[in-house]
Amino acid sequence: MPWELVAVGFAGSLHCLGMCGGFALALDRPSKGLARRVLAQAAFLLGKACTYVLLGALVGIAGGAFVRSGVVASARAVLAVVAGTLMVVAGLQIAGFLRELPLSRFFAPTSAYGRAVHAVAEARGPAAPFAMGALTGLLPCPLVWSFLVAALGTGSVLAAMGTMAVLGLTSMPALVLVVATGAIVSPLVRRRAVRVAGVVVVLLGVVTFLRGVAPHLAHRLLPHVGMS
Repeated sequence: MPWELVAVGFAGSLHCLGMCGGFALALDRPSKGLARRVLAQAAFLLGKACTYVLLGALVGIAGGAFVRSGVVASARAVLAVVAGTLMVVAGLQIAGFLRELPLSRFFAPTSAYGRAVHAVAEARGPAAPFAMGALTGLLPCPLVWSFLVAALGTGSVLAAMGTMAVLGLTSMPALVLVVATGAIVSPLVRRRAVRVAGVVVVLLGVVTFLRGVAPHLAHRLLPHVGMS
């Protein structure tokens, strides 16, 4: 697993504060006991991670087919370029320099997705937090897309699932933090932290991009970066 995917996952997780933080906070009900609140958040995060892993399995199946046809071996550079570009786009969005993609109509309250979220939000069963997390994992995000491209490039179902599991695990700390701190951290501090994280994602996206177009240059700039 390239180290930059782990770093991108942790840095990009701050983007989850804006996209997924509201879902996590909506599940946190102070009137409930601490144990029930923790279990609800754990189920939410597990559901989100499971969606990522399931998506990884799907692209892993496609990647396996590409391997058998010999396509992946010749397309790794292209996949690195695509993944790097998506990371840069995600970083610019996280840092606030680029607007979100206009896909809101597919996830509006009147859409099939919006109706599903509303139905789950109204549910009070023990599986509701898990279902909400699973639906949250389907939200459109260039960071998720970049991981999916990287997962496709593995050419293996298990490796692709592992790649997406990294995204699921590295996206957890930020959401746990936002629920735990609540209003303790000022909006200004949060904005600055998110902007710094966005810049980090952009830089790592550039490294990934260079691995596709100029692997020897990437290796010269960062000797510990593999050229696979």
